[in-house]
Amino acid sequence: MRQELLRPEITPMLRNENSLDIVRYYLSFAVLFAHFAELTGSTNYFPTSSYSAVGAFFILSGFLVFYSYIRCQSPGEYFMRRARRILPPYMAIVVLCCIMGAFITRLPLGEYFTASQLWQYLAANLTFANFLQPSLPGVFEGQVHEAVNGSLWTMKVEVLLYLTLPLAAWLMSRCNKSWIALLFIYISSYIYKLWMGHLYDTTGEMIYRIMQRQVGGQLLFFYSGVTLLLYFDYFQRHVRVLFPIALAVCFASKAVNWFDAIEPLCIAIVIIGFAYNCRWFEWMRKYDNIAYDIYLFHYPVIQLVVHWGLPDVNIYLSFAVVMTMTILLSLASWYIIERPIMRRR
Repeated sequence: MRQELLRPEITPMLRNENSLDIVRYYLSFAVLFAHFAELTGSTNYFPTSSYSAVGAFFILSGFLVFYSYIRCQSPGEYFMRRARRILPPYMAIVVLCCIMGAFITRLPLGEYFTASQLWQYLAANLTFANFLQPSLPGVFEGQVHEAVNGSLWTMKVEVLLYLTLPLAAWLMSRCNKSWIALLFIYISSYIYKLWMGHLYDTTGEMIYRIMQRQVGGQLLFFYSGVTLLLYFDYFQRHVRVLFPIALAVCFASKAVNWFDAIEPLCIAIVIIGFAYNCRWFEWMRKYDNIAYDIYLFHYPVIQLVVHWGLPDVNIYLSFAVVMTMTILLSLASWYIIERPIMRRR
């Protein structure tokens, strides 16, 4: 039943060379630049905001993961594939941060390792409940943010989005046309986003702003990616018209309020349209991609550099150290942890 959702003529088109790798790197560095500016108090000159970059990551997930889902023989195979891909480096960065904390905590080592906060951090972060305990005892105290890895909040959203796919696929199979189910999901997510925004504006409670960014609001992005996958042939036929319109909407969305209703779909058109119609970066497919690792590792590296006081000495030196350490750690994660696991599959 799942395979029937994707028309046969689309599969050969998806096997064509593409530039998805450069898109992943671009989005990872957009988040890195934004967090570096936020945590060091410097200026962010990157042209894409972290909010748009995270949304674009969810779009790519919807596009690629739904394709993986409909090709799997069973839900168990689908969830196993997802677990093998995202869990090893995620668990590695959580544990590594706990080890790093032992070297920089203001507490004695005995007190650090026996502190309940340490074990709460491990339990909460290994189960994607990062919001329950984002900091380690005596680590990064007094900095702009004390969270050890502020990027990890998206991972629980990612996992929850994966869990929606079986239900969404069932809903699409029950409808005469898949677009009816997709439109229902899109509108429902947008209403949720508006409602959370309204509650925040009327009460001033930050919890509603936080909830607005959670899985209910991110369905807009995730299923925009799914939409382009299921109608990829139509999209490619009209990409020369759709791409400039979508790009214009993305640039004008800050000035025209109602554009935010279609911005997720427009971002999807821009990044997928670029990836499958720009031939400049197809060569990157020959090499391993560490964009996911860069996303996981950059935040604690920036926090560590701030802890050392490097931004007060030279902001450019600080950025160079962050880039170097992040890339080296990402490469180590890929070659030591991820690639061996992926090859055993």
